[in-house]
Amino acid sequence: MRGIFSRRRGSGRRAGADPIEAFWRWWADDGEELLTEATRAGDFDAYVDVMTRRVRAIARGLEWETRTGTDAEHTLCVSSGGDASLRPVAERWYRASPPPGPRWDFVPARSAKPDMLESSITYRGRTFDLRRTRVHAAVTRAGDGFIVSVYNPGFTGQWDDEYGLCVLLLEWLLGEDDVERWVRRVDCIARDVVDSIPAAELPARVADLASTLPAPDWLLMQGTLGAGDPILVRVLRPLRWIDHPRFDLHTALRVPFDADEQGLPRPAALDDLAALEDSLVKALGIRGMLVAAETSRGVRTLHFYSDSEDQNGRDVLDAAARDQRAVTARHTLDPGWKKVRDFA
Repeated sequence: MRGIFSRRRGSGRRAGADPIEAFWRWWADDGEELLTEATRAGDFDAYVDVMTRRVRAIARGLEWETRTGTDAEHTLCVSSGGDASLRPVAERWYRASPPPGPRWDFVPARSAKPDMLESSITYRGRTFDLRRTRVHAAVTRAGDGFIVSVYNPGFTGQWDDEYGLCVLLLEWLLGEDDVERWVRRVDCIARDVVDSIPAAELPARVADLASTLPAPDWLLMQGTLGAGDPILVRVLRPLRWIDHPRFDLHTALRVPFDADEQGLPRPAALDDLAALEDSLVKALGIRGMLVAAETSRGVRTLHFYSDSEDQNGRDVLDAAARDQRAVTARHTLDPGWKKVRDFA
C-alpha cells in the first residue's frame, strides 16, 4: 500500500488532452500488467514513480494506493485526500474505469479498513500503538454529524504532525467519504476524556445516528432581511455535496416575478414560478439537481448543481435565461457547495 501518507495540495487539472482518458489508455496498454507484476512481487520501486506521474497528470494533489481486493485480487484507489475540489476529479476517473476484472477493481475514495487499528504504525518517524486509540464523539447541535476528538497515548500536542494521523485513523474507521459525510470537526487530544469510547466503536455510533435521521426532503424556512423584508428559503435536507461528488458547478438562476407589497409572489406569479421550476428539474434529469430556492424582494433565486464538464446540463439553465425575459444565470465552480452552506 503506497501513497497513503502523502497529503499534498495542488492546482487541479492540467490543460490539454483529457488526462483521465490518457490514464486509462496507458492502463490498457501497459499499466495493468506493470502494476500487477510489481504488486505480486512486492517490488514497490518498480511502479511507484510511474503511477505517481500518471496520477499527477490527472490533477496535482490526487493521491493513490493499492490494497488487497475484495472481489478482485487487488484494488486501485485514486483519492482526493479529503480535498473537496479534487473529489469530482477522482469520481470522473472512477466512472471512466474499465469494468472490474479478476485482477483489479477501482474506487474513487478510500474505503474503511478498521483492521488497521489492530496494529502499530510509524508515522513521521514516531511509532503509535493504534489499538490504544480512543475517541469522544459529540453529536452536533444540528444533530446531523459529530465532533470527534481522537486520543492516543502517543500524542504529544504537536498537532501539525498529529492531525493528519487523526484524520487517517477516521478514514480507516469510516471510509473517506463517510468522514466527510458525518464528521464536522476533528480534534486531537493528548489526554483522554470522560465518555470516550474505543475507536473501533465509532462506526456503530455513526450508524446509529444515521438510522435516526429522516429521509431526504424539502424544508421550508422563513425569516427577515436586514431591512425587515421577508425571505422564504426552501432547501433540500440533508444538504451534502459528498452524496453527489460530480456536481461541482453551482448555478444561481435569478427569476424576477410580480410581487406583492412584501416582495413575495402574487398567486399567478407563484404558479408561473412553480411551472418554471418543474420544467427545469425535468429537463435537467440526472445531469443536475435543484438544492435550494430563496424568495425575497421580487426575485426567486434557484440554486442548481451540475457537472462542470457536462455542457448539456449547463445549457439547460442557460436556455432558461435566454428564453425567459429578465432571468439571469450565473455559474460558479463550487465543489464542496460553499454557495449554499448557509442553508445547511
